Amino acid sequence: LRRYGTVGAGVICDSMATLRLAEVSASSPASSSKGGYAGASASVVSVSTWKKPEGDGPLTRQDILDILTETVRVQGIVQTEVSRLASKLAKEKGEKKKKKNISLLDGYEKIKALKLPREPLEEMGLSEPEFQKLLSQYEEDEEVMTKAQELIHPAGKGDPERARSITIDKIVEIHQFMVAEMQKVLTEFLGLDQETRRSFTSKACETTAELLVSVAVEQSLHVHCEDVEQAVIRYETMLQGNPEFARCTEQLAQMMQHLTSAAQPRVDKVVFVKALRHMGESTQKAKVFAKKLYDEYRAKTCNVSEAYRRFEDFVDNGNPPPEGGAEDLSPVEMQLCYDEYKADKEVQTAWASSGVENGLMLSTAMASMTSKSPSSGSSTEDKKSKKTKPSEIIEMQELMVDELKRTSEAVASAAKSPPWRTEVAMQMVQALASAAVERRFGVSAEEMTLAGFTHAPVLQKNERFCRATEKQQEILMSVAQSCSA
Repeated sequence: LRRYGTVGAGVICDSMATLRLAEVSASSPASSSKGGYAGASASVVSVSTWKKPEGDGPLTRQDILDILTETVRVQGIVQTEVSRLASKLAKEKGEKKKKKNISLLDGYEKIKALKLPREPLEEMGLSEPEFQKLLSQYEEDEEVMTKAQELIHPAGKGDPERARSITIDKIVEIHQFMVAEMQKVLTEFLGLDQETRRSFTSKACETTAELLVSVAVEQSLHVHCEDVEQAVIRYETMLQGNPEFARCTEQLAQMMQHLTSAAQPRVDKVVFVKALRHMGESTQKAKVFAKKLYDEYRAKTCNVSEAYRRFEDFVDNGNPPPEGGAEDLSPVEMQLCYDEYKADKEVQTAWASSGVENGLMLSTAMASMTSKSPSSGSSTEDKKSKKTKPSEIIEMQELMVDELKRTSEAVASAAKSPPWRTEVAMQMVQALASAAVERRFGVSAEEMTLAGFTHAPVLQKNERFCRATEKQQEILMSVAQSCSA
């Protein structure tokens, strides 16, 4: 986001954003993108036939298929058992006069008592990002992708009759309630001492949170979680274009990531500083490169094919990791590390020059987070964002669209041999368009995005901005299509 700009300054929801978020998140076996309530797959197999791959060699295609199959099986069992337990606990709470909430630690003990099976990645000690990287090698493999889709779209097990009575407005209301309950879980977990937090595995955090939120939903809103999932499946197409539903699901996903990350040990301070410095250097190099490439492309000293080749080379080789490597930390992990080490002056200096703060501000604003999650103290509305007027942002957005259109047409007509990588081509056209906006208005893509969030209530009602944003999304999709054609 800091490097290449964002779609519509992130203010107008892409009608496909929810689905794409689900597909990206749920392609990892331990996905939390189902929204926090416990659903269940219809194809649960009770007996495992999976065996952990032997040796230290790379995983084969069959290994990948076996891992996906076993993950679907395990998730089905886990979701079914957690759903049953949630219904039981909600009923017990309803029968008691004093409806005392179940604490997170009590919920954790109840989850442990279920003796749920472990997922293959846990058994193998393989992280989700590592597995996603392996899975990305099979994007053109129909069988592997079909199996991965079973994780994204499990068949609902709710009662169809009861699910039909749950309207779209009710689904949104339930998800808003889930966000509030998930925030309570996160706040309670962050309030635990460090030793207790780190006794949780990531999966234990996730499953316990799903249990507590599910109990609250059934107890307070009088709906079964399986029926909610069934209703979500029924209205999937319409929910994709519902901005409030998208915002809630994104909030839930972010809070779940925060929860699971808070359970993990922090990296060493020296490693953290090294990662911050590398990020700062990487961001600065990317901005300088994008500006230079735009100037040369604008001056017609290089055509779009040459621009792509140079951009691809920069993405692959322009900023190699420092000697000894650098830790790849998520934004949540970055914030948690900073909270732990922020008293150190070296950390403060590296943090300020890294650009991480602005990235976290963007992430926070994009998810419309209203939580009390830790912050380094900066407001998401910087002075420049406040000074930039909505009318100026609209002009920037329209210029962005004009530049995207011009470059995308060049991309469509260019010879693509060897084939262009979709993600690189999309980043390139955004980088060139963002550079054009910065040249004319003196505002970077990052600053434009933050200003967009500051003035979101006005921009969301502006016809010109909405029209330009929709056009921007169409153009970027056309770039993807021209690369895959």
